[in-house]
Parts: sequence; structure tokens; C-alpha cells
Amino acid sequence: MPDADAADQVRAEDYIPAAFERIYAAFLAGDTGALDSYLDTDITIWIPPEPALSFGLAGLDAIRARRPADSGVNTATSVAVHDMLVHSHQDVAWARHVLVVELAGETEVMRVTSVWRRDGARWVQVHSHEDLLAGVSYPFATAAGSASA
Repeated sequence: MPDADAADQVRAEDYIPAAFERIYAAFLAGDTGALDSYLDTDITIWIPPEPALSFGLAGLDAIRARRPADSGVNTATSVAVHDMLVHSHQDVAWARHVLVVELAGETEVMRVTSVWRRDGARWVQVHSHEDLLAGVSYPFATAAGSASA
């Protein structure tokens, strides 16, 4: 007999890309409440330029409190997601994408990896790792003769 809750459970592959669109819209709007609604209260986060792993929403709030008023997070004019890949197994999902952030006068490119868990009919992010690619532009240039491993 099929699980009665299965019809209520949205696939991670459908939920997470749309969630990131809302997360980044909230980021641009400075709406930390909306952004945080997609995060597990015990989330772990690695973000540039913070060297240490951040623990929980309290750790994220501490990072926010340390940011200077003119930091890029406050001056971003657009955020674009590229090359999103989402895979899942049961109640765990992982997503990878390239993030291009336009700031006043410069562009930042990041690789983002996140882990999500099912929480009822929705998914929440339990880990996020953002890797700033200094001096790199998107789309990525492919070197002649390069091959994938």
C-alpha cells in the first residue's frame, strides 16, 4: 500500500531550485526572516570571508552583526543561479550551483553546495558551503586540451 503522506511530499528536485530563487530574492530585499525560514535552526555554514564554520541561526546572526555596513551583502544588485543540480535520497538532498552576484562595480562568482532534509511537506537547509572564486568570471572558460577526471 502506498504511503498516504507521499502525495504531500514535494520532490527535492522540484522544491529546492524554487526555494533558492526565494532565498536569493529575500537576500536582495534584506529580508532575513524570509531567508531564515528555509534554514534548519542547527544549520552549519561556511561562507566567505569567514574562516570558521558557523553553527546554527545564532552563529549566522553573529556573522551578520560583524559585517560592515558597506559590505557586499548590503550592496548586491542582482543574484543569478546557474548550473543547478539537485539530487536526493529519501529525506536527504544535496544541491550544487554557481552563483553570480553583481555588486556596485564588480561581479563575484561562487560555487555553492548545500545539504537539505525533509521537514514534513517542505525541505530545510542543514548545511551551506559557499566558495568564492576570486578573479573568475562566468561562464567559465575551458582551457584547450582540458579533460574531466
